Amino acid sequence: MRGLAVVVVLLVAACTSIAAGISADYLTVEEQKVSPAGVARIGDPVAVEVVLKKLGPEPQEARLNLSIGVDDPTTTIVFDGGEAKTYYGREIEVTLPKGLKQVSIKMVGSAPPVSRLTRIEVVRVSTYVYYDEENRGYQEEATLYLDVTNELISAALSEIARAEAKLSEAEQLVAQLEEKGVEVESLKKRLETAKSSLATAKELHDRGNVDLAKQNAENSIALLEDIIKEAREKAQALEKKSSLKKYLIAIAGIIVIALVVFFIRQRKEELG
Repeated sequence: MRGLAVVVVLLVAACTSIAAGISADYLTVEEQKVSPAGVARIGDPVAVEVVLKKLGPEPQEARLNLSIGVDDPTTTIVFDGGEAKTYYGREIEVTLPKGLKQVSIKMVGSAPPVSRLTRIEVVRVSTYVYYDEENRGYQEEATLYLDVTNELISAALSEIARAEAKLSEAEQLVAQLEEKGVEVESLKKRLETAKSSLATAKELHDRGNVDLAKQNAENSIALLEDIIKEAREKAQALEKKSSLKKYLIAIAGIIVIALVVFFIRQRKEELG
């Protein structure tokens, strides 16, 4: 009985191992790239290349699926260096041939229109595999992304970034004045107004109203530049006041020393 139990355990382990092998990925990514890398403007040409190679056991049935997020896409697919086949449209499904070793996918299109800086899914590649009723489904292969913008969106984001930098500088200057005991309530109130304008600019950008977003960011910058200018003037005035105080103290010290020296000489002359 014990020997039979050992045999059963070994058989279960073997079956588990086989099942695990069947469940492994059929294909894996060998190469993937998108051009341009990073950011494209609306209408710019976009190119993608994905190369897949066989990794796991071959299924009874396999289909390659592409979901494309750019405009006017043209896709070419090559199996094992054979003849290229061309496809159009955003959704593509192709049956994979038996004995497949490698799949080369190339796609060109143009960046789609967006109302704000948007990360788009340029292409999503997956494979449907069927081994048996218990081992079937989609395996994700690759997803390539790209940020899309236009000149107005870029300008709005640039002004928002400038406003954020100005805000940081203004807050630092005001905080330094406050630490030195300077009255800054007026500056702090104007800071809040500038912050509000900047927050509105960000919200408008997120809603796709980039023109107004840019205007609000520019308003914020104008307010902050005035605050920075006044804060610097206050700091310079404080520095001058401090320098004058130090100068007067120094002069007073010199006068005191001179009086002491004069008094000592007088005493020496009196004592003969």
